[in-house]
Amino acid sequence: MKRFVWILTAAFCLAACGGKEPITPEPVETLSVSPATLSFTDEDTSTKLVSVTSSSAWTASASAAWMHVSPTSGGGNASVSVTVDANTAVGARTGSITISGGSKTASVSVTQAGAGKIEVVPSPATFDGTKRSGTTYQLLVYSFADSDGDGVGDFKGIEKHLDYLDDLGVTALWLSPSHPTDSYHGYDVNDYMSLNPLFGTEADFQSLIDAAHAKGIKIYMDFVLNHTGLGHAWFQSLKADPAKSPYRDYYVLSTDPSSDAVAGRVENYGGSKSAGMGSWFSLGGDNIGYKGRLHFKVDWTGSAKYVTVTETTEAPQSPNTANASRWIHVGNQGSLGMYETSTGIFELTLDVDTEWGFLVRTSNDNSWPSGTKYGGAPGNTVITLGKPFKLDNSSSAADIVFGEATYYFGAFGSYMPDVNYGAYTSCETSPAFKETVAAATKWVNMGVDGFRLDAVLWVYNAQITPNQRFLSLWYDAVNAAYKAAGHSDNIFMVGEAWEDHGIEKQYYKGLISNFEFNYGGMVSGMLGNHDATGYVNAVNGYLTDHKAVRPDAITSIFLTNHDQDRFAEWVGKNEAKEKQAAAILLSTPGKPFLYQGEELGYYGKKGSTDAPVRQPIAWDAGLTDLPRYALSDNHKSDLTDYNMVKAANSVAAQKENTNSVLNVYRTWSRLRNTYPALADGEMTHAGLTGSSIASWYMSSGSQKLLVVHNIATSQKEVKVTDSMSRPVALLGTAQIKDQTLILGANSSVVFQLAD
Repeated sequence: MKRFVWILTAAFCLAACGGKEPITPEPVETLSVSPATLSFTDEDTSTKLVSVTSSSAWTASASAAWMHVSPTSGGGNASVSVTVDANTAVGARTGSITISGGSKTASVSVTQAGAGKIEVVPSPATFDGTKRSGTTYQLLVYSFADSDGDGVGDFKGIEKHLDYLDDLGVTALWLSPSHPTDSYHGYDVNDYMSLNPLFGTEADFQSLIDAAHAKGIKIYMDFVLNHTGLGHAWFQSLKADPAKSPYRDYYVLSTDPSSDAVAGRVENYGGSKSAGMGSWFSLGGDNIGYKGRLHFKVDWTGSAKYVTVTETTEAPQSPNTANASRWIHVGNQGSLGMYETSTGIFELTLDVDTEWGFLVRTSNDNSWPSGTKYGGAPGNTVITLGKPFKLDNSSSAADIVFGEATYYFGAFGSYMPDVNYGAYTSCETSPAFKETVAAATKWVNMGVDGFRLDAVLWVYNAQITPNQRFLSLWYDAVNAAYKAAGHSDNIFMVGEAWEDHGIEKQYYKGLISNFEFNYGGMVSGMLGNHDATGYVNAVNGYLTDHKAVRPDAITSIFLTNHDQDRFAEWVGKNEAKEKQAAAILLSTPGKPFLYQGEELGYYGKKGSTDAPVRQPIAWDAGLTDLPRYALSDNHKSDLTDYNMVKAANSVAAQKENTNSVLNVYRTWSRLRNTYPALADGEMTHAGLTGSSIASWYMSSGSQKLLVVHNIATSQKEVKVTDSMSRPVALLGTAQIKDQTLILGANSSVVFQLAD
């Protein structure tokens, strides 16, 4: 018994008083998360919190890229925020957040509802090879493509790039004036029956026509009816002998324009007493000039001022350069100082050689300020040698001449004399009418399919009825030649009646088509103001008004042309708007015209020259075929804007970029060629709500399309009652959720509804 107690005591002592140390228990590991599940809606991108309870350091990670956690690590107890990206997919998605600490892990299940949105993926019908778009490409021959390296574009250059134009889906080319000329642009025609040798031969032109026709592309020539150039043989003959020239009746002439206008004798005015635009210019020549020695005497002593000019054999004088107060300004000799021989009397003897005449001046200021120029009064400009001539100081004072002056009228300036077609009631009998019809007939017989007529407002100086009659007769005469050449349809002819719609529409009494100049400004304004509410009504108004005048009317629509700032400038060089303008133009009824470079996003504003809006095409990185010297009359100055005409913006580069401006034009032009409803269908309201939504139906036969453009700079949702199951075109982004169409900023879509 004692022994047992001792053993227990000894054991107790060993444990309590020394020996082995006591065993420390392991710490307890803890890790938990709350809540265990998180749920998000499709567009819910708010932050949700997960509470972490942990006895040690931990890390957090997401199982998918669309989930985001913060922080991704910590120690002890903390909160972890969880966010998700919006789910644009149709179906729901799931994932998890994993928290790891020590040897333990915990997870949070994450679910996100599906958007229920279907991405719009266009699947257009296969193009059947029949071009039906009616799209015309306005081409500047001189700056399109240069085949021979002389710096000027030419016919062979165009032919070389017909595949490009074919891929663009165009059905016709409008060529800038192709006749001989004194300018780079060609609107001062020197021979209607010939071609500019810089562009090539008639054989080259014939080759271009034939090659274009083989690709289903027609050729329209620019024809300038209103005026010729100074170098035209008609005008050169007239200038050489105004009285006897057989071409005297080919131009608008007068020896006293003011009196003739008041008396209604200026046939070019179409019955008006004054010109709507333009001025009179002297033909010049010896009939109004003088060559020989003359003595000039100016009498300034009375209220009326006189000059007397006499022939003399006395020695000529050097002009007064010391203290002159009166000057004789003689032709190209300039202002020559006179000598005051007695109070108020000024004299000077000179050898004179002038084609124009002279003036008296009281200031030697070349700007000729008001009040310093003394000449002949209107209707009284011819001086008789040896007799006093009364000087006129009015704003209309003209050169004093030595014989009866003949003046010609030019609506567009002295270097473009107006052609005279006589009284509009009998214009078809005028020699100029017959000559221009004969010239047009020549080109029709070569295969030309139509004409763009320049400046048709000014044939009879903005007088509508005379212009209507002239254009109707001229069209009928050329159309007869077209029919005689074997065509069963009518020739296409579009007029540049540059006026508001109210006046422009009246020109359909003369021509089958005219440019609708209001259209481009309406589109740029619509894109700028993000308001499309009036678009469908405006377009249908154009169509209805034109057909009310002429049932076979063709409404020609365009964004901008060679005489305007580029459309890209109108929309602030905003590429999204440039692309959408293309989609709008090519999904609108009418005959669309594309201007060279517009399909590449070219920009430019008219300035001291028109070069900024007429730039050559950059074909490839090496800028080959580039007409570098096409934009100046001397064909020596390189006016190319190399900030724009460059490799990065070239045709080659844009073809490779599926999102380029070029590929938008190609896509929507192909669509127009594929679907008859887009090419020649009827436009009706689609009734979709929203001021920034332009929407309409295009219908032809059994085919019906729904066209929708969101012109806002933000996403818009639109309720649609039609089926959206067959998208055939898309610009930008579009989704469908139930019967809601969700269009991205500046996005456009076309659905086929029936066929």
